[in-house]
Amino acid sequence: MKRSIAAIMALALAITVALTAVTLPSRVTPTEPIRLGFVGPLTGPFAAWGLNHRDGMVFAVEELNARGGVLGRRLELIIRDDRNNPSDAIATFRELVEVQRVLAVAGPVSSDIGLALSREAEKYKVPLFLHAAGSDRVLERSSRFTFRTCLPSASMHEELFEEFIAAHRIRRVANVIADYEWGHSIREAVARVAKRLGVELATEVAPLAERDFTPYLRRLKDFDPELIVATGHPPGLATIVKQSHELGLRARWVTGSVPPAAPLVNSLGELAFERILLTNCANYGSEEYVRVAERFRARFGSFMEQFAVTGYVTVMLIADAISRTGSTDPAKVAEAVRTGRFVTELLNWPLSYTEWGELMEARMSFAVIRRGDPPGGVNPGAGWHLETLLVTSRPVRPYEPP
Repeated sequence: MKRSIAAIMALALAITVALTAVTLPSRVTPTEPIRLGFVGPLTGPFAAWGLNHRDGMVFAVEELNARGGVLGRRLELIIRDDRNNPSDAIATFRELVEVQRVLAVAGPVSSDIGLALSREAEKYKVPLFLHAAGSDRVLERSSRFTFRTCLPSASMHEELFEEFIAAHRIRRVANVIADYEWGHSIREAVARVAKRLGVELATEVAPLAERDFTPYLRRLKDFDPELIVATGHPPGLATIVKQSHELGLRARWVTGSVPPAAPLVNSLGELAFERILLTNCANYGSEEYVRVAERFRARFGSFMEQFAVTGYVTVMLIADAISRTGSTDPAKVAEAVRTGRFVTELLNWPLSYTEWGELMEARMSFAVIRRGDPPGGVNPGAGWHLETLLVTSRPVRPYEPP
């Protein structure tokens, strides 16, 4: 009997070892894809930003998978619309983290969304990459999982505004902002610049969803601004340009916050050329940009704007962090991003960060829309291209949260 029991126990142990040997490889060499999440505006006032950003991420995932993935695993992008609603964005973020088990999330454009999701990222310890969402208040001194990419914080725009206003000897500035986080951050930044330079400043505050700016612009008629800063009202830029022209405002320049160029040209025609200052992060003049943008156009049939560039680069940044750490642990990936330096000719600056996730080497720039096709197959037949007009003389000082 004792020998029978011993034999049974030995057999059971052998079966257990055999089963373990079968199941272990799937843990050591995972076959599950590495999931990334996109939470951005696919509808609403920021849709032009979000759709481009999504396509850039999709394109990067496809190219990486064609090369064999990362750590031998395929990437999978799970896409969600934030509907420009912080509550919806929070629910979506939690679903991606808790149910889909994503490694990282990217996509917020609105500062209200960025502010809400940055708190979730810190709570769940999952990296969040801001496409725009440039309000100063998005980052706190304790932030460790939230990172900017294309758009530095509002206060970091001060040096860009200041250098441009001083270079062109502008004396009267009008600031039209939207009544939300980003708009008020830009209001504060422009006010500080105006005070330092001693220029006259007039400010108008409109709802984010405003479609008729004539009442606000009429109040600026007698002020006769030389520069209209519309950076603080991203969705209103095209309408502000058109209606200011119709009302006879003679401002030579109008600024926008990383606005999509193609919709501006389609909407404004001749008014889009040589006048609109686009805050810009993409290095449209680099050979690498031309190569990637030609492939992007072949895939999507559209021009690769800076939002698509940002989505593409963000995926490559995450993939680089995974490769360097040999890990898909979100905390390790976040640490690698925060302490590393990702250099690409696709952007105007390397991606390196303060410990709280602010850009350390951003040399901010204005681009303008000029007539003439861009090089190669980037946007053939368009009749226009983007060209850098001004770059800050040095990297702007990173924003430091209080």
